[in-house]
Amino acid sequence: MFDPQKYREEKEKEIKAVYGNLRKRSFKFLFLNILMVISIFAFIFFVQRVSPQTYSNIVESFQLIVELSKVEFKAPEKVGARVYLLNTKKNQKTFVVSEFYIKVYSQEKTIYEFSYPSPVQGTVEGLSKKLVYDLGKEVTLSSLPTGNYSIYVKCKINGKDAQINRTFTYTEEISYNIITEPFYLKDESIKPRVMIVNRTSKSEKIRIDRIVWKYKDKEYIQRVQDDIYVYPGEGQLVNSEFEFPVDETKDTELGATVYLKDGTIKDLRILVPVTKSSEKSVKGLDFNIEAEEPVIINQAPKLNVFIINQQNNPRFLNVDKITFDIPKIGYNFEIGNRRVFLTPFGRAFITKLERLNFTEPGVYEILITISADGSKYQKKLTIAVGR
Repeated sequence: MFDPQKYREEKEKEIKAVYGNLRKRSFKFLFLNILMVISIFAFIFFVQRVSPQTYSNIVESFQLIVELSKVEFKAPEKVGARVYLLNTKKNQKTFVVSEFYIKVYSQEKTIYEFSYPSPVQGTVEGLSKKLVYDLGKEVTLSSLPTGNYSIYVKCKINGKDAQINRTFTYTEEISYNIITEPFYLKDESIKPRVMIVNRTSKSEKIRIDRIVWKYKDKEYIQRVQDDIYVYPGEGQLVNSEFEFPVDETKDTELGATVYLKDGTIKDLRILVPVTKSSEKSVKGLDFNIEAEEPVIINQAPKLNVFIINQQNNPRFLNVDKITFDIPKIGYNFEIGNRRVFLTPFGRAFITKLERLNFTEPGVYEILITISADGSKYQKKLTIAVGR
C-alpha cells in the first residue's frame, strides 16, 4: 500500500544526498580555482622578483628582453644588464630597430641615459634572441647608493612601439665576520681575526673601542687603539691578541662582540669544526664553476670555483695543491697547501680565477687537478664566452 509520508521522507533523503554531493563538488571546484589563482599570482611575483629576464609586449612576433646578471647587487658590484630582441616565431625574421632609448633610474634621480635614434636592421633565427645593447660595455655602474632601481627601455620595432621596465636592488653595508682556519686538529690553537669589509660607495673610518672574545664560557677583552680605514670593496683584518686552545675533539663555538665608539655593537658567532686527524684522499670530490655575471671577451671574468663533497659524511681535507689549466689560451693558475672543510653533500668556496682574460668568443675547456698526498683527481669543465 502506498504510504505518502514514507515516500516524502525518502525523496527528502535523496534530495539532501544529491545537494550535499553538489555542495562538496562546488567547494572542491572553488578551492581548485582559488589555488590556481594563487599559483598564477605567485608565479608572476616570482618571475618579476627573481627571474633574470623580463619580457615586453609582443610586436610583430618580437619581444624585448632585459636580462640582468642578478636582481640584487651589493656594493661595489657592477650592474650587468643586456637588452635582447627575441623572435617568438619558429622561422627567421627580419627586423628594424629605431629610436632606441634606455634609462637607469631611482626615485631620486636618473643614473644613466642613452639614446640611438638611427635605424638598425638585422635578422633573428626562429625562437632565438639577438643582443641589442650591453649596459656593462657602455658604462660602469657600481657602488650605487642603497635603494631600488629601474631599467627602462623603449624603441620602435618595424615602426611599432615596444617598451619594457626592469627593477633591481642595490645595497651598501659594512660587514663583520670572524675568520679562522676551515677546521682544527685537537691540541692546536685557534688564532681568529675579525674581517671588516666595506661594501659601500665611499671610504669608511672604523673606530673600534674593544672586541670581547667568547670561548668556552670565558670572555677575553681586547682594546683597539688605532682607527681602521677601509676603501670601497676592500677589507681589513683585526688580529686577535688571544689564542684559544682546542683540547677536545668536537665542534666548538667562538664568539666576538665588536663595540664601536659610536655605540654600535656587532655580535658575531661561528662554529669551529674540530677533528682528530685530517684526510688526504681526493675520492668522492667534484668541482663546479659559477660566474657572477656573463663572461664576455676583453673583460676580466668573475669566476668562483667550488669543491663539492659527494659523500654523506663530513670531510676534513688537507690539500697539497689545485691547478687550473685552459690549454686553448695557455692559462695556468695554482693554489696550494690549504685546508678544506666540507659538510655531507656540501660544497666550499675554493678560489676566484685570477689573471684570466678571453679575447675571442667561444667555449673553452678548463682542466682542474687536485693533488693530495700523491693522489690526484681531474675534472673537465667548460666556460662559455660571449662578445
